Amino acid sequence: MQCDIAVIGAGAAGIAAAIAVAESGANVVLVERAGFVGGLATSAMVGTICGLFYRSSSAARYAVRGFAREFSERVQEKSYTTPAVFSAGLHFLPYQPSALHQQAVLQLQQAGVQLMLHSYVTAVDVCAGKIVALHLQTASGNVNLDASAFIDCSGNAHISMLANVGRIEQAQYQSGAFVFQVCGLPPMEPRVLALNMLRWIKRGIQRGDLEPQCERLSIIPGTVKNGVGLLKLGMQERFDGTVACLTQYEIDARSRSVEIVDYLRCHEPELKDLIISAMATEVGVRTMSRSKGILILDETDILACAKPGDGVAIGAWPIELWGVERAPEMIYFAEGDCYWISAGMLVSKYLDNLFFAGRAISATERAIASARVIGTCFSTGYAAGMLAAEYAHGGDWRQAITKIQAKQVFTAEG
Repeated sequence: MQCDIAVIGAGAAGIAAAIAVAESGANVVLVERAGFVGGLATSAMVGTICGLFYRSSSAARYAVRGFAREFSERVQEKSYTTPAVFSAGLHFLPYQPSALHQQAVLQLQQAGVQLMLHSYVTAVDVCAGKIVALHLQTASGNVNLDASAFIDCSGNAHISMLANVGRIEQAQYQSGAFVFQVCGLPPMEPRVLALNMLRWIKRGIQRGDLEPQCERLSIIPGTVKNGVGLLKLGMQERFDGTVACLTQYEIDARSRSVEIVDYLRCHEPELKDLIISAMATEVGVRTMSRSKGILILDETDILACAKPGDGVAIGAWPIELWGVERAPEMIYFAEGDCYWISAGMLVSKYLDNLFFAGRAISATERAIASARVIGTCFSTGYAAGMLAAEYAHGGDWRQAITKIQAKQVFTAEG
């Protein structure tokens, strides 16, 4: 099987990358291990698109441009939501995971992207500093996929790992979170409901009916409507990158969610009708290993709102570090500002035709705590798609930088 460009992983970044490649006129195959697109934005029921807007005490104002904004606005229409705000002027867009999936499939089909679901990359062939083929395990058997360029949007630097080239790894990553949907929430003003939920959980802990880690449960802002809403349960332990840790995450998250809802329904009169109506198919793991690029995004770039000359994607979300505490450590840069992600952070240091986007861009652990959010993944994905397309068309990927900047970095005024 052959194509111009292969994109691995159909999450937020992979969707954007595949569409960017298709728009360039190149033939693209999008490979996804699951049976649906959207990655964690659908499977983990994230529920909010962060990184779209400037931090501001006034109304929400888009920081991102191009595909990231256009796609998000279409998801907003299908979700019947409006931008909401956390504390500290952090604006975000609540969405329905089903709406994001529907819009993604529609745009992928319109763009002519060839989608391969239930397909997993098991090996890569490397020759003279380039990847020449992927080995896929699919529902119908093993397939070899040849391409001129490859874009890793797997979220865990899967292609770099299989190619045995350098990655950015940690002994411990950020703690994960599990999302589930409930119905039967009482009609209360959102802030009051959120505070009451915390009070009800604390009461159960004080009685000894709930474990202390149950206090890590919260309502995802902007998702409650007609008694139905999304709840998020933070994992107590940091993710250590092992399958054993991930397995325990999945087991503990589901059992603890059921335990909490059963307790609340039996002991709190306002929640007598509370039931779980849906669960995410997997725990949301915020960060994993990342590919090593020509450049590495770090915390100083973000806090200085750096805008390098080869910037191809916009980051607008603060550094959000989830550890063992109930709440994250938030590190902010200036209100109304953003930083730019360099093209060299999306291009492999070791393999000439490997590009990457999303949660596995070349970044330190503290930097990816900002750049991992969905809005930024859309931006890095689209940029990586354009870079790879330029390379596959026989040119230097650097020649795509000004084109990308015109599409999604610069304003009309420059």
